[in-house]
Parts: sequence; structure tokens; C-alpha cells
Amino acid sequence: MGTTIYDIARKAGVSSAAVSMALNKKKGVSEKTRARIMDIAEELNYKPNYSALSLSTKKSHNVVLFISAVNFQFFDSSFYFSILSTISQSISNDFFLITRISTIAKEAEDIAQIANSEKPLAFVFIGTRLSIDFVRRLIGNTPAIFFNKPNLSGRNVYSVSFDNREAMEMITGHMLHLGHRKIAYAGYLPGVITAEKRLEGFHAALSRYGMDKSDGMLIKCEYLPIFGYEAVKRLITEDEELPSAFVCGNDLIAVGIMQALREYGFKVPEDISIAGIDNLLLSDSLWVPLTTVDVKCQEIGARIAGLIRKIDQGCTENDNIIISVSLVKRESTGRFNSEGKRKR
Repeated sequence: MGTTIYDIARKAGVSSAAVSMALNKKKGVSEKTRARIMDIAEELNYKPNYSALSLSTKKSHNVVLFISAVNFQFFDSSFYFSILSTISQSISNDFFLITRISTIAKEAEDIAQIANSEKPLAFVFIGTRLSIDFVRRLIGNTPAIFFNKPNLSGRNVYSVSFDNREAMEMITGHMLHLGHRKIAYAGYLPGVITAEKRLEGFHAALSRYGMDKSDGMLIKCEYLPIFGYEAVKRLITEDEELPSAFVCGNDLIAVGIMQALREYGFKVPEDISIAGIDNLLLSDSLWVPLTTVDVKCQEIGARIAGLIRKIDQGCTENDNIIISVSLVKRESTGRFNSEGKRKR
């Protein structure tokens, strides 16, 4: 059996009620006594009993982290891990985190199942492509935090997003500054809000350089290396002239494109420049280090953790947080080379 509040009370020489008030950050004990109790709790490796706490306060301290992706291969990337580890480090001492992963094809069924089995303080949705209204029908009035679903409205609905429009405008503008004019956006998915926002940024950058929307090339593909690889391989084997630059919806697509280009004898960036979005851990250690956009995963995780604490404190007002991004220039982008190879 683990340490209880009675063990802490005995060692601190105070009542169990005083320990409870100190641990739950309630008034009724002096700061000096609170600090001593917290030190003893840490020394004794005290872990809160969340089930008992929920029964005594009639409020759950469970938080469901629900993560969706096109398939389970996506979870091999550092993107989700960076966000989740930050959330966990920030709040795991005060909340019990229930993590559930799912695929896009199965997420509605899985959300309904966990909503029926759990009554958490809040849900956190990362990667879902379901509409907010549909998710709300599945989970009822439980507060929900959505990642990369900006401009939400209504009570008990919150969002944390990085600026997808700005991210794509940055890498497209970087390519245009380097002299590239035939540029492809790889990873456009019609109807997916993040992809639509990136399309806005792509077009905004083209417009800034006096180009039309039609001057840009769109390649539809999902956000894994295999899809980027297959999309570009099709262009190559059909003897299409390739663009001089690819701007990708994420770093994983960029990795797949780089693999296809290398397989068919193209050089990066001498023939074709490539950039991604996310700044994954692998991006700096590829055979050609990848130019990308740092979306600040740790800040995303910290902001989500902050919203969970606000919900716990009784906040119901809508909040939309947009996090700025920054360009990371590496060796995968170079000046336009008119003599570069564009076909097999």
C-alpha cells in the first residue's frame, strides 16, 4: 500500500485535514506549514488516489488524451511524443492521464466507446478529422480541448493550434526567395482544416511574388513517407517534369519525397529543393538535413496543460490559442539551378 495523507500528517505533526488542504491548494493552512507538508509528501513519494479524490470532491481528475492518425505508423514520429510528454510532465502529479490512440477510420467508434466508459474532467483531441459538432455529440458537455482546430466557439470548447498558414507561407516564401518559381505543395488534403490553412499560406506567398494560384502545383497525399514517396514516384515514372521545389505538409512527406528522388538519381538541393513542417527530431540527421518549420511542440503541450488546469478551476469560457512558428534553414534548400535535373 502506498503513502497516505495519514502518513504525511503523522510525520508533519498536523491533522489529516491540514494535509488535504495543503495538497489540494486550499486555504486553511499557513504557507510555512503547506511547504513542510509538500516536502514530506515528496520525500514519502506520495501519489494521489484519484478515484478517492473524485468521490470526495464529486469531480473527476481523469483527463482523456485521444490521439488519431491515418494509421499506426504515424505514432513512430517524435511529433506526438513531444506534445504528450510535455503534457504529462506538466500535470501528471495532479491528474490521471488516460491515453487512447486510434486511426482515422476507427476514431468515431473509439471516441464513443471511451465516452461511455469514462466520465473525465476533460478530453484532449489530437489529430482528429471529425467535425467538432460530431465529437460533441459523442462526448456530451464534457470540456474538450482540440489541437489544430482553430477558431472554435461555444462553452467548454478550447483549441491550441500552431499557425498552419504562416508555416506554409514561410517555406514557400523561402523557396521563392531562392529563385524557385515552379513549386509543388505536397500533402494537400481537401476539407482537412490544417491542409486548407496551409493552402492559404501557399497561395499568399505566391501572390506576394506576383504569381497566380494556378502557378502552384498541388499534390494530394497523406502525411507519411510512403505517400510522399509514391506520389513523386508516379510523377517520375510518367516522365512528368518535376518542380524545382517541394514544400511539404510535414517532414514525413518530405522524407518520402527525398527517398524517391534519390532512388531515381536526383540530387537535393542541386536539382530539387525540399522543405517540410514540424521540425521532427530526425529532420536534422537525414542524409540531407531538412529545411523545416519549428511548430514548437513543447509549447503546444504546455498550453494544453494550462487549459486543463483552467478547466479544473471551473473555467467554461471558450479559448483559442494560436502559436507562432519559426523557419529552420538547413541544407535541403538551395538557390534555383536552371541546369538542374528535372526529368529521368
